[in-house]
Amino acid sequence: MDAKGVDRDSLQVERTRFRARIADLRANECWRSFSGRVAVVLSGGGALGVYQTGVLLALQDGEVPTHILTATSVGSLNAASYAASSDSVVGNAEPLVQSWLQLTSAALGIEWTRYVFMLAGVVAAAVGFGNLALEALQEQGILFLHLHQPKLTWLFLGLAGISVSVLHDRLSYLGYVARRVVRSRPWKVDKRKLLVSVAANATVWALVFQVLQSPHLHTVIQRLTSTFPTVTWAAFIVVLVLARLYWRRVREMASRLSRLLLRLPFRTGLFPNYDRTRLLQQSIAAERLRASPMRVVVTATDLEEGTERFFSNASRGELAADPNADLAFVTTEIEPADDLMPVLTASSALPIVYEGVTIGRKLYTDGSVVVSQPIRPAIRLGADVLFLVMTRSLRPKRTEIKTVLDLALRVLDILMAQNMRKDLKTLHEANRLCEAHAADIGVRPEQVQVAVGRRVYRYLKTFTVCPATPLDGSVLAFDSKTTESTIAQGYRDGCEAVIAFLHYAREGHAGEPRYRVRLAVEEAT
Repeated sequence: MDAKGVDRDSLQVERTRFRARIADLRANECWRSFSGRVAVVLSGGGALGVYQTGVLLALQDGEVPTHILTATSVGSLNAASYAASSDSVVGNAEPLVQSWLQLTSAALGIEWTRYVFMLAGVVAAAVGFGNLALEALQEQGILFLHLHQPKLTWLFLGLAGISVSVLHDRLSYLGYVARRVVRSRPWKVDKRKLLVSVAANATVWALVFQVLQSPHLHTVIQRLTSTFPTVTWAAFIVVLVLARLYWRRVREMASRLSRLLLRLPFRTGLFPNYDRTRLLQQSIAAERLRASPMRVVVTATDLEEGTERFFSNASRGELAADPNADLAFVTTEIEPADDLMPVLTASSALPIVYEGVTIGRKLYTDGSVVVSQPIRPAIRLGADVLFLVMTRSLRPKRTEIKTVLDLALRVLDILMAQNMRKDLKTLHEANRLCEAHAADIGVRPEQVQVAVGRRVYRYLKTFTVCPATPLDGSVLAFDSKTTESTIAQGYRDGCEAVIAFLHYAREGHAGEPRYRVRLAVEEAT
């Protein structure tokens, strides 16, 4: 039996044991008597979102009622599948697990061969237009090209092209050192960098020299040089002087032209959303998601305004009628969406990797850019208990950065971590405020509402579920061999959170009448 089979069998054994434990603890009776509203908050994380699948599976096996699901990025897809696959407030993670087990990068449109085709197109254009120009010049008698050794010439030209592509960023340092030496400007030379630059220049120019050995050109300039040598050399010197005088302007024009040409094959992301959208349509039933009794709130980033936007599967009227829902939040911050599929695509459109998604007249991208852990929507929709499901460990993970994509993803990861800390800080400060005033009047924090101006804070019991150590793989490793083990890890962590919630629910703290404490706000003078 292979490792995957072992992981799958082990997970089934754990599920059987956990469901038996839940039955022994009579969790169903506890859930029926629990009057509070439960919210599950799912963060982003790309391929690491497979961890959330295991947590949701634990919530399903624990038969935990989930009234609210707020999510961003890959969490939005997990939340939508969990809600759409069930007709009750107890979700169904089975289809989600199967989807993740079959998921590959190619199925999500992460297909690097598209850039090979782009490169092939550039080569074809260069060869086509280059040969067209050569034929035209030959017809006019301006230039004739003859190769003494065609095969070797094309071989060395190919090697020279590869060398320039790989070593282009190593070539300039040698020239920089030479200029500093000529101008007698003291500085400390990076010897290792200089040796690499010398080797790179030697390699490239040796190949270029070999290429130039074979061609034999017959040009009009050669005839003019032999007939009018003085005039030709004078014209050549004039051209050099003009090139030196106007070099900056010529370089700027060349840079603008290069930028225009290089932008042609690129869009707002490295990969289109077509394959991903098709996969979502096949795996998530939009009508069932719309009809689900769970309130699903999906977060996306408005690229024009740089702010978060919240979309829900329920109407504003339905949300406003829910217990403890904040009417102002529902009417001003929840966006109606006729079609939820573009919203899900936008919410999970990892910047740089995927193209932005146009909804209405606005361009949207991954919600994690501004909201890593969408806690506020869960609070405003009346949650009493929060399950915060994170894909990142609280311990940092060292990542290898070699390409611009690695750097961009690392920057996004830092931004998401900062957003998460800010969201958690806001939640903890609100809870501490409620705890302090509850202690003053001798009641439990769950029984207190603290009003500060127009803002009302309530105590929310929070269960944080996250991996103890950084997960294997990266945000783009959708075909990782660790998928099943990561699901199992999420399942175990989720089971612990369910048991902790069960003990809390039995204490009967949620859903009780609340005392309102109003704090006076001093106006600045």
